Amino acid sequence: MAENTSPGITMTCEICSEYYTDPLMLPCLHSFCKKCLIKAKEKQGSADTSLKCPTCDISVNLPDGKIEGLTQNLWFEHKSKEASIKKKIVSKEAVLCDKCDDSSDAAVVYCCDCGQFLCDHCKKGHKRNKKEANHELVDLGREESFELPAIKHDEKCCPRHPKAELLFYCYDCEVMTCLNCLPTKHKDHAYEDCIDVGVTARKALKESVASCDGVIPPVTEAIANGEKMLEQIATHKEEVRQEIKETFEELKAALDKRCNDLLMETEEIASAKRNSVEKQLDGLCKLVKQVSHGRHLASSVSERTDPGEILSVKKLITNQLEECIEEYKKLPLEIEENEVIVARLDTSTLSKEINEFGNIIVDIDAYSIDSGLAIPLATVKKERKFKVSLPAGIDKAANYLKGSFIKSDGSKEEGRVAKINNNTAIVSCTPQSTGGYELSVTIRGHHIKGSPYQLSVKASRDYTTLTNQRSFNVGSGTYGVAVHTNGEVFASSHNGEFEFVQVFSEDGTAVRRIGSKGNGNGQFDWPWSLLLVGDRLYVSDNFLHRVQYFSATTGQYIGQFGSNGNENGQFYHPRGMSTDGKGNILVADYNNSRVQVFKEDGTFVQVIQCDGNASDVAVDNEGKIHITIRSQHHVQVFSPDSKTHLDTYNNPAGNFNNLNGIAIDDEGYIFVSSYNGYLHVLSPDRKQVKLISGLSSLWGLALDKDGYIYVAESGNNRIMKY
Repeated sequence: MAENTSPGITMTCEICSEYYTDPLMLPCLHSFCKKCLIKAKEKQGSADTSLKCPTCDISVNLPDGKIEGLTQNLWFEHKSKEASIKKKIVSKEAVLCDKCDDSSDAAVVYCCDCGQFLCDHCKKGHKRNKKEANHELVDLGREESFELPAIKHDEKCCPRHPKAELLFYCYDCEVMTCLNCLPTKHKDHAYEDCIDVGVTARKALKESVASCDGVIPPVTEAIANGEKMLEQIATHKEEVRQEIKETFEELKAALDKRCNDLLMETEEIASAKRNSVEKQLDGLCKLVKQVSHGRHLASSVSERTDPGEILSVKKLITNQLEECIEEYKKLPLEIEENEVIVARLDTSTLSKEINEFGNIIVDIDAYSIDSGLAIPLATVKKERKFKVSLPAGIDKAANYLKGSFIKSDGSKEEGRVAKINNNTAIVSCTPQSTGGYELSVTIRGHHIKGSPYQLSVKASRDYTTLTNQRSFNVGSGTYGVAVHTNGEVFASSHNGEFEFVQVFSEDGTAVRRIGSKGNGNGQFDWPWSLLLVGDRLYVSDNFLHRVQYFSATTGQYIGQFGSNGNENGQFYHPRGMSTDGKGNILVADYNNSRVQVFKEDGTFVQVIQCDGNASDVAVDNEGKIHITIRSQHHVQVFSPDSKTHLDTYNNPAGNFNNLNGIAIDDEGYIFVSSYNGYLHVLSPDRKQVKLISGLSSLWGLALDKDGYIYVAESGNNRIMKY
C-alpha cells in the first residue's frame, strides 16, 4: 500500500508528455502546459468556473473563471527549455541552424548566451564578432553525463507594455510589474525591486523546507505500522474463521445458518477495521506525498537566482507546505485501531439456543470509561456524564454501546449515548431519585473495562448556607480524613506518643483503631492523609516517607510502597492523596514539589512536576488533576494524562494562603482548606460561593455519599462535618 514518495520532478507535462510550454501551476503544486489545461477545461464544460487537477483530482477555483488567471511557473518554463536544449545536444540528431535565413545547414554548436543553435559558418562569425567572441559555445553530440552551463533566459516583459521588463514586485497585488504600471495599476501600493524580494522569497522557501523536516519520518513509520496491522488483522480474521468453521462442523446442520451469520459478522468487523486503517493510511500517504512534492519544489526553486522564477511560485508552495504542517499537527501518527478479533463459542449450548450461539467481538479492554469515574457522586435530576474511549477508527462502535443506571432496588434508568468522534463517546443519565446506583456500560452485551461502576446519587446542596452538622473528637492532632460508603469516618491521629487511624461511626462514636506507633508493617510515625478506594484504606506517613494500605473493615495490613528520597517511587514527606477512578493513586510528594502517580498496588506510573510544595491533590470528573501548592498559595491544574499544565487559580476574594486540602464534587464545586483556618467553597467557574472562617489549622478534606464535607481541624483535634 505504501507509495513511492521519491519527489522526482520531471520537465514534461503529465497530459501531453512533452516539454512544458507556458506551464501553469495549480494550488496543489502540480503544473501543466497552458494549452493542455485549456483542453481539460473544455472537456469539463465552459459553465464551470473550477478545474479538477488532472493528477490529484483536487478542484481548483479559476481566477475570473479563466485558465489564464492561474500562476505562471517560470521555473518550469526555464527548466523545460534547458531540458529540451540538452536533449537536442546529446541526441546526436541533426539540428538546423537557428541564425541562418532559409538554411538547411546542420548546427554544430549551441550558444548559451544567444540561446541559438549555430552552423559552422555562424560559429566562425561569432568568433569574429567582438560582442559575441566571449559567448559560451557548446559542441553538439556530448555524452549523457554532460552538464549544461547556465543558459541566459529572456527577461519577462509586461503584458501591457511588451518592451518593459518586469523589474518590480507589488506586495499589495502579489505580482511582478513594470515601471510603467507602477503609477497606474499599482498607485500607492507597496512595492520593491524584484531582486531584493527574490532574496527574501528564497529564504522563506528554505525555511519552509526546514520546517517540514520532522514530518515525513514519523508519518512513514506510522504507515509501516498500519500496514503491519492490516496483515495482523487479516491473519487473526483467518484464525477466527477457521475456529468458527471447526466448531460448527461439530454441531452439524442445525448450526449451519448461525455459522454463516457469524462469518458475515466477522467479515463486517474485519472490514470495518480494515477500512479504518486504510482510511488513516490514505491520509498519511497523501500528506507524505504532498509534503515530499512541496519540499522538493521549494528546495529546487530556492536554489534559483532568477527572482521571477521564485516569485512566480513562492506563495503557492509556502501556502501548501504550511497547510501540510497544520495537517500534520492535527494528524494522529499512531494508527487508531487494533487487530484483535475474538470468537466466543460454547459447544455445550442447548439446541434451542442455537440461533443465539456464539458471537464475534473486538477486544473488550479496548473500550473503557475514560473520565467521570474520579468522583462516585451524582446529583438527583441533573445530568451526569461519562466519557468512553472506543477503539479508534471503528465507525460503528458507538452504535453497539449501551449505558444504563440500575438503582439498588433493581429499577433501571436508560442512559443516552452521544458519539463525539470515532474514538470517543459520551454516556449520560439523569438519575431521578437519591440513593445507590450502578452504572453499566456495555458493548455488544459485554461490560467494558470499568463497568459496572458504583454511584451515589445525592440531593442538590446549597453551598451558600453551609452549617456545621457534627464534629468527631479525635483527641490529638489530625491531618487526614476519609469516609466509607457504609458511613464510617476515618481520621489520622498523631501526638508523638500514639500514632494510629481512628474510625468513627456516623453518630461520632469511636469504634476501632488501625495501626500503632513504630516503623514496621502496619505501624506509623506520623499518619497523614487518608484515601478510601473501595474497601482499601491508604495512609501516607509524613516521617516514614511511605504509603501503606489496609482493609478498611478489618484493619488488616496489606502492603506498602515508597521510601525516603527523590527518585521515582520515593517520597520526601508524602501528604494528600486521591484516585482518578481508573485504578491509579495520586500522592502529593510535598518536599519534592511534585505529585506521583501509582497503580493501586503501588507500581510507579509517572511524575507530575509542580511549581512548589504539593500538599494535596484531587481529580475532577473531566479527569483534570488539581494540586494545592502551599508555598505558592494557589492551585495548579494538569491535563488527565498529567503531561500538560492547563491552568493556575486561587480565590479572587482573597484569604487563599497556606493551602492544605482540596476536594471536588460531581458538579465541579471546589473545596479548599488552609492552615489559617479557612474553608473555601468555589463554584465550577472558580468564584467564591462560601467562606467558613474561625477554624484552626485545617488540613485534609473528604466528601461522603450524600455530598457532606468533612475537614480535618488539627488545631482543635477534631473532624468537622458540613
